[in-house]
Amino acid sequence: MYQTRRKKLMESLPENSAALFFSGIAPYKIGDEKYDFCVDRSFYYLTGLDKENMVLCLVKLPNKNIETLFIEPYDEELAKWVGGRIFPNEAAECSQINDVRMRDQLDGYIQRILQYTLDQEKQIQVFGDFTKQEFHQTNAPQFAYFEQLRKNYPYVSVQNIASEMKKLRLIKDQQEIQLLLEAIDVTRQGIEAMMANAEPEMSENQIEAYFDFELKFNGCQHSFPSIVAAGNNGCVLHYAENNQPAEDGDLVLCDLGASYQYMNADITRTFPVNGKFTERQRQIYDIVLRANKMIIQMARPGLTLRQLEGEVLQYYQVELNALGLLKDGKTVRDYYYHSVSHMLGLETHDVNLSNWVLKPGNVFTVEPGLYLEEEGIGIRIEDNILITEDGCINLSESIMKEADEIEAFMKAARQ
Repeated sequence: MYQTRRKKLMESLPENSAALFFSGIAPYKIGDEKYDFCVDRSFYYLTGLDKENMVLCLVKLPNKNIETLFIEPYDEELAKWVGGRIFPNEAAECSQINDVRMRDQLDGYIQRILQYTLDQEKQIQVFGDFTKQEFHQTNAPQFAYFEQLRKNYPYVSVQNIASEMKKLRLIKDQQEIQLLLEAIDVTRQGIEAMMANAEPEMSENQIEAYFDFELKFNGCQHSFPSIVAAGNNGCVLHYAENNQPAEDGDLVLCDLGASYQYMNADITRTFPVNGKFTERQRQIYDIVLRANKMIIQMARPGLTLRQLEGEVLQYYQVELNALGLLKDGKTVRDYYYHSVSHMLGLETHDVNLSNWVLKPGNVFTVEPGLYLEEEGIGIRIEDNILITEDGCINLSESIMKEADEIEAFMKAARQ
């Protein structure tokens, strides 16, 4: 699998080029304590390795492709404290890269590659991933490496490979789909555990604990910090405190997911903490549910996520107007202030390209919502969708979302 991915990437590179991918380094939190290490997803996508301070070097020369992996040496003393680093043969077996060297050999290796192309009177291009979420975001450590490369070898052209990596990662292979299905199933178990055990006056974090147990029990991590929001808190899109009581009559909005071998589920379900929707809650819930089903039915190759969003806005315009909510200058965006979809995969908000036209193998969320803050009603229903040759498959279809089914399940659990 990893060999195939690297081969596809190599095919997109020009001759006389090199691409460097860094696994990353966990920054320090305070004192000698570090944040948990989070591997660079493109590095992982190409190697299957999730250890710190590794570098993958891909070199494309005329009639020859070279793959080299650089890793930290095994440290016997470190092994006594936190476990040893990976051995070269283990790294080679996982990644299927035969040439595994020590990390401190990288500079000399790059110098020899550059000198070789120079001797051949060829101009070499060096590619790196320079993705940033925000303009003022601190540069990743590898940025400094490429900057030093520019200074040391001013004749080298340094290019961004991010768009090529996105094209590859946007199309999920069968192994990725299977891992995502595993993550979704564990997410289902966690959601059902919350619904089965939720009671009025429980705190949000107590309800959340049932989800956390299922993840730990099944060997999964969180895709992202869970949102468990009762009542008005459900109207806060990225509510994070999860520490308030769920009062009798509140809805509980749960936006969460299990991560299995770095494939991330992202599911939202909304349920009444006492097991019974009020008439008004059910009215708004059914509107959101119809929007969710409408987009899933529409999704197919050739459309864009922007077009799907447009359909939701038109639908809500009609429904909210019929409810009398679009008065006194109110618009749909006063009740629905996010997008209906984002790509999903190795990252919860996975890589995407502007105006990307959906293709078979794309995986994304469908998550319409409505938020009536004055009434304490926040509802979102989110599924994970796979585009096929002629439509789509709802990968999370097994997670209940019909209001009657939720009520029946919660009633049975209480009995």
